[in-house]
Amino acid sequence: MQIYNYSLDLDINSKNYTYTCHETIKFNGNEEKLILNSVNLKIKRIKVNNSIKNFKEFIKNQEIVVDGIITKDSVAEIDFSGEIPEELQGFYRAHTEEGDMFTTQFESTGARRFFPCIDNPSYKAAFDITVRVDEGLEAISNMPVETQENVDGKTVIKFMQTPVMSTYLLYLGIGKFDERSLEFNGNKKLILAAQKGHLTESNYPLEIGKKAIEFYQDYFGIDYPLPKEHLISVPEFAAGAMENWGAITFREIYLNISSSTGSSVKKAVGEVIAHELAHQWFGDLVTMNWWDDLWLNESFATFMSYKAMNKLEVDYDMFADFLVSETAGALEGDSLVNSHPIEVEVKHPDDISQIFDEISYGKGGSILRMINAFVTDDVFKKGLHLYLENFKYKNASGSDLWEFIAKVSDRPVRKVMESFIQNVGYPIIEAKEEGGKIKLTQYRFLLNGKKQNVQWKIPLTAKYAGEVKSILFDSESMEIDLQGFIKLNDSETGFYRVLYSDSLYENIIKNIAILDNKDIFGLLNDSHAFLMAGKLTLKEYLSRISKFMELNDSLIIREVSNELFSLYLVDPENSEILGANMEYLADKLKILGDKQKSENINVSLARGIVANRFATINRGYAEELSKFAGSLDQVDPDMRLAVLTSYAIVHNDAEKMLDMLSKFKQDEDKVKTIQAMAMLTGDNNFDAVEKAISERKIKAQDSLRYYMLAAANPGAKEYIYNNLENIMEKIQAIFAGSGYSSRVIEMVVPFIGLNHMEEIEGKLAKINIQEISRGIKKGMEYLNINHDLVERLKN
Repeated sequence: MQIYNYSLDLDINSKNYTYTCHETIKFNGNEEKLILNSVNLKIKRIKVNNSIKNFKEFIKNQEIVVDGIITKDSVAEIDFSGEIPEELQGFYRAHTEEGDMFTTQFESTGARRFFPCIDNPSYKAAFDITVRVDEGLEAISNMPVETQENVDGKTVIKFMQTPVMSTYLLYLGIGKFDERSLEFNGNKKLILAAQKGHLTESNYPLEIGKKAIEFYQDYFGIDYPLPKEHLISVPEFAAGAMENWGAITFREIYLNISSSTGSSVKKAVGEVIAHELAHQWFGDLVTMNWWDDLWLNESFATFMSYKAMNKLEVDYDMFADFLVSETAGALEGDSLVNSHPIEVEVKHPDDISQIFDEISYGKGGSILRMINAFVTDDVFKKGLHLYLENFKYKNASGSDLWEFIAKVSDRPVRKVMESFIQNVGYPIIEAKEEGGKIKLTQYRFLLNGKKQNVQWKIPLTAKYAGEVKSILFDSESMEIDLQGFIKLNDSETGFYRVLYSDSLYENIIKNIAILDNKDIFGLLNDSHAFLMAGKLTLKEYLSRISKFMELNDSLIIREVSNELFSLYLVDPENSEILGANMEYLADKLKILGDKQKSENINVSLARGIVANRFATINRGYAEELSKFAGSLDQVDPDMRLAVLTSYAIVHNDAEKMLDMLSKFKQDEDKVKTIQAMAMLTGDNNFDAVEKAISERKIKAQDSLRYYMLAAANPGAKEYIYNNLENIMEKIQAIFAGSGYSSRVIEMVVPFIGLNHMEEIEGKLAKINIQEISRGIKKGMEYLNINHDLVERLKN
């Protein structure tokens, strides 16, 4: 079956939140039946080649089966109607005080909720969209407007035909918009759009967007293919952003730069815009055959966005962020028994949403960074250009990419890639001195402390005095030279952990001056993982990281504080862990001092993180900071979360915080207030927050953050445990099909279950459905790891 074209003629009823559509599908096939995907649509009539056909709907399979054999070029015509619900998928309505915006979110299987189609990425087609809206409303789609006229009191907008593309990349947005634009490539437009009154005053999203497009055109060797690109701000949005071809959608926070914008959000704005723009080539122009290659889409955009931003914003040190945001999470998630290979078989639509995770984004991106370093950037770039050129406007699989990189490289690219993509997990390398050499042994690292004999083909980088050696480690064990050796995994480009013998570790510490911040990040992160897995005691762990705790690089401060604070959240009663946190955070706050005019963005970011954590564990400091809550607009944006957290701890008053929330204009200040509210305790406060979530005073997308943070708050986790069924029911009602329900379960169970080890499984069994099954398994595994750690620390 081949689909040539979908033509949608839509009439939107914005009062009743419904629409009707006359759809025409041009296709060719030799099939016994025409089978289309459809969910919650009312089909009135189907004609094939001018003949009215009977059809059956199979709700469980999300399919319509149309009678009649297909043997030639054919035309199907479908008249149907649909609703525009509030759930954040398909064609939905996002509500603000200024009015509704109707918008689409189709990845992965949302297109079938908007129109009957073959909702499969390998069935690419051209799209013709015509939409009738009430006068005064506007519409945005993938392509520019071709014609616009008023007919019978409605505005009829016809868009230019799209190139062939997958159904999940189609976009339609309807509302009253403000826009601002700039030109690129001579006559193409990059357009920033938001609901009336919501458009940022800053040009930063446009400027960074234009630079990113130019970077990719140069790197990929292919010009941006469409006549325009929209960056669209959506008030309520389950995903962070979505790469609809020519009409990218974002949460408001990612396009709204203002005086309230903190350093982490400013960096995220650039990275998220660069990520979605990378997809315009990798994902949109060339698309995966099927969802089991989703990782290739997401990991590529992840890696390329950091690469682009590292070039465009040199001061940001973006690959430091890459380690914190992508590699660290992937190394943790992939050390579970319940992890999955990067390449995973997808059979059911519910499985798709659950693999939008740290493996498909973070591990995939980290493997690409490793391969990029292994083959060199020039070779990588050349192979990528050949791949994109060969598959443009088509579909491809992951193995196709390795073929093209291997064609221009003399390295065993395919063997290395397959080893890391097809195996679940990753290697730990034990390194020790033996007979004047260094003996290396590899096996699978598991966070539960168990050992699994699996071998990878590891492209090692070994840092020696004066040089870095590249070595392929493809056996259970091997020997390398001891003379001049410093450490493995130069700048943490490899996706593996290294456990050094005491003598080798002491030698690393002696050479601390020649290590970069990414080397030290890796040593810290590995040590923490070895503590969690029972390979190091708390005493050994604190001893191993003690020298690094003296350093004042922003990345190192963030990582040490991440590790110490996460240990505190697991075992808040442990006086040694609390003491280590108190001492370290107080020391770094003193060193970071007050904000300086010309300081690096990462210093400001580190100060805010350290201050927020110190306020959480030090009541005196929280009381000092909480005084600034009344004049938050005068507070440095990076310190605002710490001030709001302090206010929540000191005053413990949800109504006052909800009042503050209602007065903030900027999404970022609202999000920080909601984060701080996770520190509230007491039934009255919990009830007030739940009421605000139900009444949408707290956006659905932000309620997830509240629940996940409250679960880690010692004073709120019992509330989350006792109300878990109700909370999950609420989340599932809005986020069904998005994977977010599974993610919430995975994040809350490791904390709320610590006092309920006997009962938690029974509680989870009551809410277990396919869509959250992976989250339950992972959450339970993390819970057992946390429980085992607490028991070891007692002894």
